[in-house]
This record gives sequence, C-alpha cells and structure tokens, in this order.
Amino acid sequence: MTMKLSMAEQQFLDEVLEELKQYQISSKNRRNIKQQLLEHIQESREHGEDCIKELGDPATLVKDFLELNGIDLYSENKQLRKLKDRKGILFVIGFFTLIITYLGSQLILSMFLTESFNPQTTNSSFNYNIFYQISDNSWWNSMLMIISISTSCLVSLVVIKLLVRKLSIR
Repeated sequence: MTMKLSMAEQQFLDEVLEELKQYQISSKNRRNIKQQLLEHIQESREHGEDCIKELGDPATLVKDFLELNGIDLYSENKQLRKLKDRKGILFVIGFFTLIITYLGSQLILSMFLTESFNPQTTNSSFNYNIFYQISDNSWWNSMLMIISISTSCLVSLVVIKLLVRKLSIR
C-alpha cells in the first residue's frame, strides 16, 4: 500500500518500527505491523479521525503489541543481558585459550626444535624462559615465538567460532 503520509504520521511510524527493532522483532513481523499501521491510518483518514491520537505514543503501542502476541518483555530483556554476558565469557575463554596454546606451543617447540631440554648441553649462560626465550639464538627464538603466537591466535579464533556456533544454536 503506497500512500502519502504526513510528517507526524511518518515520524510515528518510524518511531514504532525503531522501537520494534530494539526488541529484536523480526523484519517480517515489522513489515506486517507497518502494513497494519498503514491500513489503520488509511481507515482513520476515510472516517475523518486522527489516527495518532487514537494509537497513543509509540512505546505504549509496541508494548501492547508485544503483550498481545505473548512476548514477555522481561524475558526478552533477560535474554539480551545473557547475550552480553556470553560475549564477556567468550572473550575470557578466547584469552585463556590464547595463553594456554601459546605456552603449549612454546613448550613443544622448545622440546623438539631447540637444545634447551638436551641433557648433554651445559650452557650456563643461557636463561631459559618459556614466554620469550626458548633458544639462545635470537633469530631462531623470534621465529619460534612468531610461530607460537600465530598458532595460538588461530586456535583461539577457532575455539571462539565453535563456541559462537554452539551458543547460537540453542
């Protein structure tokens, strides 16, 4: 239905649609509501009535619509808060996965690709540190750190991606 709306009617319609969007109502339902509002505006014009006065303010109209359709505002807001909490949990899980993978990768690389754990090597000047110095050659140490950082970033991204997929299914 294409009809010319007044500024007040267009603003009212936009506010209602924005309010519905905030409550994460699907675009299909928003289109249906828009269509119903346009039909109501058309009928009000035919009868010479002011539709905006009749409908009230946009927030009340949206709350009434949600109540009529059985959507509980409290549970919707609670679900939105849970989503925000999940983002924090995902960040923490990703960070710990990054650290653990980095340490594990550094340990494995130092065990198999360096002389650090070789019992026959007696280099008393070398200070082994799993975070940043697993080799006595600086270029080799830098290369192994880059490999460990890249591996840990990749693994933590995969873990976060899998968790997001698992949480969004539920």
